[in-house]
Amino acid sequence: MMTPDQEMVLLAEQESPPTWDKPIEEQFATTLVTHDTFFELVFQLKKVACAFLMFLLPLTLQKQLNIPTLKISVRRFRDDNFRETRSDMVYEIPLKKNRKKYVKIYIVIEHKSYDDSHTMSQLFNYEAQIIKAEIDSAKKNAIYTKDFKLSPIILVIFHHGDVVYTGSVELSDEFEKVEGTEEFTIKQKGIIFDLSSKDKKELPHDPHVPELYIALRIMQVIMSKNLDEVLCEEELLEELKPYTEDPDCRKFARLLMCYVFDSNRHLTQAGEKQFNQQIQQTFKGVKIMWSPLAERYIATGVKKGRVEGKVEGRAEGRAEGKVEGRAEGKAEGKIMGELDGRIEAIISILDVKFGEISETIRDSLCAITDINRLQELIRIATKCDTFEEFCKKLKLVKRKRS
Repeated sequence: MMTPDQEMVLLAEQESPPTWDKPIEEQFATTLVTHDTFFELVFQLKKVACAFLMFLLPLTLQKQLNIPTLKISVRRFRDDNFRETRSDMVYEIPLKKNRKKYVKIYIVIEHKSYDDSHTMSQLFNYEAQIIKAEIDSAKKNAIYTKDFKLSPIILVIFHHGDVVYTGSVELSDEFEKVEGTEEFTIKQKGIIFDLSSKDKKELPHDPHVPELYIALRIMQVIMSKNLDEVLCEEELLEELKPYTEDPDCRKFARLLMCYVFDSNRHLTQAGEKQFNQQIQQTFKGVKIMWSPLAERYIATGVKKGRVEGKVEGRAEGRAEGKVEGRAEGKAEGKIMGELDGRIEAIISILDVKFGEISETIRDSLCAITDINRLQELIRIATKCDTFEEFCKKLKLVKRKRS
């Protein structure tokens, strides 16, 4: 399992935030921060964002906001040292009525898939950069007068994981307690939405926006042993059926598959099969897949093996003057390509998760010539929390072969 520091490094290395404008599979195949990728893509859907905020925000505030006209703000900021940071989601929402001027409300959401006691200071850093951007804009437009007021900013922590969130939503709790400084310490309270502490009946459930409930329900159990049970609930995807011909809804189905198959630790083969069947019954024609990260390496290996097999087969066929030699070479090359592709997938996943893999492990994997066993090892490599755990399971798989 990645530490919070490793997640932040991987996140910083991403060229751009997740977006619906690029193929979903491609984005999942190039990152291990799948919880963040799933969260950001789901909450970039405007109808999901609106439904979520209608559930989350106090009614008195909702009545003043024109939530359907919200927009997603630029989430990348640069500090004075030109270091780049970005929040998970920033929504700008205008007020319904304001006679004096147009005023925005910023909603800044930080997603966490682990317990973090310093999230409020992280959110405060984003808030400070929004404030700076507003002041710079006001100066540029010559409206930075004594009457200038900043837009209100609401900080939200969105958490899911295998434990309940224990961090404070009070920014002042992150400061050292020194008697006499209390009144001078920054006081700001955030909103916590913790999936780990909620029953499924407590989740927002708008029948016109079924994507929100489904996404939250899956995030709620993605790290738990109840994953199989939830994914096989017959009614889980039921409310999507009226929208299955909508291209955006079909993209959402592919997003679900990418997230479930690349992020789970407890999904069994039986559960995977049943979830696939449910997807197929709901969305006819959506391609079945299981791991974009692994599929990428498998496809590369298969393509390479087929090319090599084709070349070798032709050479052998010409030498013997027989068409059969050419066909046999192609067939053998295809099989070798599929084996090499799966071995490359395992090695690549292990390299990314645990660092460079020893030649001993590589040799052990190359000695396996059963595609089904290699596919099982891809699943194991994806789910293992430690390299030692993978090595133990590798031994068990090799014993099963003999």
